[in-house]
Formats: sequence, C-alpha cells, structure tokens
Amino acid sequence: MDPDARQPEEGEPGPPQPSAEVPEETPEAPSGFPFTPRGVASFARTGWGRLFTWQLVIAIALGGGVLLVLGQHWAVVVDRAIEDHLPEQTGWRDGELIWPDDEPKVFARNLYLCVLVDPNAAADHGQLADVQIELRRHSWVCRSVFGQVEFDYLQRDWPLTREQFVPWWGSRRPFLLLGVGAGAGLVCLLGWLALGFIAIWPAKTLAYYSDREGGAGPLWRLAAAAFLPAGALLAMGVLCYALRLLPLMGLLVFVPLHLVLGLVYLFCSTLCLPKVEVASENPFGEDTALTVAEADSPAAEPANPFEVVNDEDG
Repeated sequence: MDPDARQPEEGEPGPPQPSAEVPEETPEAPSGFPFTPRGVASFARTGWGRLFTWQLVIAIALGGGVLLVLGQHWAVVVDRAIEDHLPEQTGWRDGELIWPDDEPKVFARNLYLCVLVDPNAAADHGQLADVQIELRRHSWVCRSVFGQVEFDYLQRDWPLTREQFVPWWGSRRPFLLLGVGAGAGLVCLLGWLALGFIAIWPAKTLAYYSDREGGAGPLWRLAAAAFLPAGALLAMGVLCYALRLLPLMGLLVFVPLHLVLGLVYLFCSTLCLPKVEVASENPFGEDTALTVAEADSPAAEPANPFEVVNDEDG
C-alpha cells in the first residue's frame, strides 16, 4: 500500500480493490483408447469423426487378419491346385464341368482349405479341412463345420486353357485377396453401425430410468462405440486363427462372444453418462412466494382447504 496516497475519511467508501482473475475452465476434450465404459461414453459428447476413425482402425485390423488367413493358407492351396493339377483344356459347357477323366483326386489341402475334384461324386471324402471345395460334374460343394452346401454351375460356356488361366490368376491374385479383406472390414464396420442404431432404444430406455442425458445422435454414437472393444476382440481372434493359435471352432465362439461384450459395454457406458440436472427456478418467471404481511391477511389461502374463511366485511 502506498503511504503517500490519500486515505479515505471515516464513512467515505474506499477505492475498489483489484480482484484476482479466475481463469475460465475449459472442458477437456475426450481422447484416448475407448476400451473402458467411460471412454465409450465419451463418444456421446464428440462428433462422428472420432467414431469413424476408431471404427476404421478396428476394421483395418480385422480385415488384415482375414487377409492373412487368405494369403498364408488359402492362396497357397489354390496355387498348388492350379499349377500342378489344372488340365491343358477345361472349363464349363452348358453348366457341365469339362474334365478329362472321372477319377476322384485331391488337388491340394492343408488345415484351412482343401480343393478336390470328383466328377461323379463316387466317394465320401469326409471333412479334410476347415473349408473344403469339391468340384463335381454338374455342381460344386462347399463343406465346413456348418455342413455342406451344393451350388449348380451357371448355364453358360466358359472354356479355360492352362496357358490363359495361370497368368490371369497370378496377376490378379493380390488384388482379389485385398478386395476380400477390405470387404470383410467394410461389412463389419457397417454391421457395427447397424447394431448401434438398433441398440439406441434399449440405451434410451436405460438412460431415461437412470436420469442420464442422451439424445438419438449421442446414443447412436455411444451404442456404435460400445462394439469397438468387441470388434478388437474379434480381430484378435481372427489373428490367432491365422497364426494357428486358435482352431476354427474357437474362432466361431468369438462371434457371439463379441456381441455379448458389446451389450455389456452398452449397459455400463450408458450409466457413465452425465446425470440430468433439474432446474430449481420458477418456470413461470415470477416469484409467487407470499410475504409475511400477505400471509397474515384474511384473504390468504388457509392451510386447510376445507376451512371456511370468515370475512368480516361480508
């Protein structure tokens, strides 16, 4: 304090004292890995860009696992079948396989895929791999742990020669494998968005009865984000299957398991949403509280609604 400054006299207000500036609190932007209920709930307060980015990361991981299965285990079987057993002249004529003999023959196989030809379906080959393709005279059969499905050939002429088909397959194989892997990731991404749209309604019901904030858009983002940890679990299962750490039946268990995990995250994340704050102000904008004088007046409403007010004037 400056001693030479004029001091205020008694009764005279003093100069205003400077007040310390309080910095404004800025809410922290949600970030980090969405593998906790609070992290999933943060997607309700952010835009669609963050959700699509994470979904794209998980979809790429899952599509990469599918691509690894196709490139490491399926493509080698198809290559061996084409290079070692494809006749000089083959193809289809009027929906019928052109094949030089009727002898059943296994082209190539491993634990993941088996390709064989049996024109007359003369033998029951059983289940030789996780997925088995059998070429017959008028149809082809796909076998797996789910059973077998038979498909007829198209009613058209499609002649194939070894000189044409071998270079055609060799030049297009990488793009076909990439297309299948990208398609698998895209299907899962769209499936998670569809599951999130369906899960809006149970999430909205839970948010209503637990007094949580939420609208259609925020709850859709939250419900779709609930399947991000589940999608990461499914991608890990596909990777373990590609590395021969998990059998096919174990991989199939991951499919319903990741749906159940998504529902668990949906339930827990909805309960992590902010609670609805009830406004205490008068919604009519006027203070209707009675003063002491008004409360003591005879015209005031009595506490007992059945009590008759005696008016001295009337």
